[in-house]
Amino acid sequence: MGNLAGSIAKASASTASRPESLTDLFNKAEAQFPPRFRELAVTNSMGVSLDSKLASLVGSGQQQLAGRLYEHLIAQPQYQTSSSRQALVRRLREALVKCIIINGIPVVIEAITAISDIEKPEDKDYSCSREHWQVGPETSERAAKVLKVLYKSEKGGHVKTLQSHLDIPWISVNVSYGLFLSDHRILSMQETELVVLPAIMTQGLRGPTYWHLRACLRVGMEPEEVEAIHKVIDAVAGYGGKMLDVQRVQDVTDA
Repeated sequence: MGNLAGSIAKASASTASRPESLTDLFNKAEAQFPPRFRELAVTNSMGVSLDSKLASLVGSGQQQLAGRLYEHLIAQPQYQTSSSRQALVRRLREALVKCIIINGIPVVIEAITAISDIEKPEDKDYSCSREHWQVGPETSERAAKVLKVLYKSEKGGHVKTLQSHLDIPWISVNVSYGLFLSDHRILSMQETELVVLPAIMTQGLRGPTYWHLRACLRVGMEPEEVEAIHKVIDAVAGYGGKMLDVQRVQDVTDA
């Protein structure tokens, strides 16, 4: 009985201290992010690192903490107007839309609900960026252009090994990239990789992690920048008790 009481007390203490340590985590992640992305955030009043933090939370099973990230962000000086918070939410929502195809709709619904529960009525943004979605030549061509950069192939790197399972590469090219990951109206190609990499890496997927470490290099990031981002992803995943055993950018040999 004493052991049980002790365990409960420890759990309660851990829960009580968690909000403060989560704030520390977010602050440390922002400080560790590559300098030029931090400078871009100051210039554009949009924190580029927030996309990676959000995707890391979703991919590591901590999607319910998305509301805490939103709270942390809107306390910052650049988000003190309703219009700036609406712009912030459009960016967060776009990152989550891209996570749908990587992590699944249930976890994304939990994440966006956690944000929505905190939003003030006047801050809610009712626009929809994909109400006219349709797979067709335009989306397929857009996907091919992006895949050519990321994989040096218009079909991606997995098609040759899946010739007897063509539904999978068809969906990957025409849906995953055609509809989700090649849409750069809100997040650029480089910014999209800052969502895709953590969303994949935090699941411990070694092959896809390698592909997107390499893709980060191919869209113009320096190896030391990718390593810094990797450390941020490790930290967010570690907050949820998840240790990642995946390749690092130094393992990429064919960028």
